[in-house]
Amino acid sequence: MTEVGSVSFLPRALAHNWRLKLAALGLSVFLWALVQTEPRTAQSLPAPVLVEVADTGWTTVGAPEPASVELRITGPTGEIVDLAAEGALIRVPVASVGSSDTVITLRREWVALGEGTGLTVESLTPSTVRMSFEQALTRVLPVAMRTRGELDEDLALANPIGLNPQVVRVRGPASRVESLDSVRLQPLPLDEVDESGIYEVGVDTTGMGGARVTPMNASLGVRVGARIERALTEVPVQLPSPDDGTELSVEPATIEVRLVGARTLVTALDPQELAVTLSSESVQGMVVGEERSVPVLLQGVPELVIARPLPAIVTVRRAAEVQAEDDGSGPDGPGDSGS
Repeated sequence: MTEVGSVSFLPRALAHNWRLKLAALGLSVFLWALVQTEPRTAQSLPAPVLVEVADTGWTTVGAPEPASVELRITGPTGEIVDLAAEGALIRVPVASVGSSDTVITLRREWVALGEGTGLTVESLTPSTVRMSFEQALTRVLPVAMRTRGELDEDLALANPIGLNPQVVRVRGPASRVESLDSVRLQPLPLDEVDESGIYEVGVDTTGMGGARVTPMNASLGVRVGARIERALTEVPVQLPSPDDGTELSVEPATIEVRLVGARTLVTALDPQELAVTLSSESVQGMVVGEERSVPVLLQGVPELVIARPLPAIVTVRRAAEVQAEDDGSGPDGPGDSGS
């Protein structure tokens, strides 16, 4: 009884929904026939050459020569059109480097044909490329941040721009990596910053000579605030003491200092911490009665705050020597009768 039941099971399975199954089979045959009858053609396409070095002690120097070759592709017209749109690529694997200057013979199986399955690589022109290699060097270098443009006139930086990470790993040709002292970022466009936040910028690879940087992006923390101006009046000008001990005077004795920056920084400044001075070198060697125009120096100005002295130049004078009055005590005075 068991054998009879198992023998009769197969026909019932085939008979179940037999019209639907027959339609699916017919559709499959139709699609297969459509693909087989699609016009086939041959076409030449450019393909860049990408050399991938597995030998960790070496790295590539520059691009292959030539950097692109011509592929002769045959296959269904539709797939060739798709490949032309996506772009073909030749990946050249290098397991070990035997010479710093090598000629590599290209293989058809190195061509990445995308999603197409009916395409065939007939030829590569030229069939070889020249590649230069150099011993690899890895270093950890600081990141150099840059900005471009200016903030909107109503905004100012309220804190120094934060940078993360501050160092990156650089790997590439030893001769190039050894000459680097930092890795520059693409400039942050301040004219596009309208609020505080985290801004992502990429590494500037200009002049890197094929070196690879990890990571390739950095985060910049930007905090901005309302830009204000504050005027401090009657700030005294502090005179240095000349080495010869001469007496100096300055005019004007007090000036105005205008501060511009983020509200939080400008309002927090204590006027007592701001000093207006002159450099010692600017008043050295002054002769009696001499007058000099000297630029003022500002001390105690917080970072990111712009300070403008008014006036920016003061007049320094050296006083004339005071003659002692004749009190008659000299050799010819009344105190000496000559007898």
